[in-house]
Amino acid sequence: MDVAGGDPALSRHLRDSLKVLRDASDNPEFQRLADDIIAGRQGLRAAATSDLFAQAMAPHVGQFVERYEQLSEEEREELARQGERQLAEQREVIAEERREAERRARRRDDDDDDDEGGGGFLQRGW
Repeated sequence: MDVAGGDPALSRHLRDSLKVLRDASDNPEFQRLADDIIAGRQGLRAAATSDLFAQAMAPHVGQFVERYEQLSEEEREELARQGERQLAEQREVIAEERREAERRARRRDDDDDDDEGGGGFLQRGW
């Protein structure tokens, strides 16, 4: 997502949120727009300025503002902390996925090295 500033956790959160909005929408044009954003064919920043996006988001934004205004300052702060915790957890998930991908790549490299070294019984003529 082009608005995530290179933060993979925020990007994943935005993508997941956009999927929820797409699935909840009964507007096929918005669904296609959301699919284009999710697939990277269009940037969120550019799409967010479109009339189609604004029309689809207006009811959700209105509901959010109404609910947010009813919260106390402590509740708002707790929601902010909760959001930060969720992003931190997502960052850890992404870090673990990367570590696992690196482990798999190393195992493949090790397996490839074993096949090339002349140590196999077929290469020795057995």
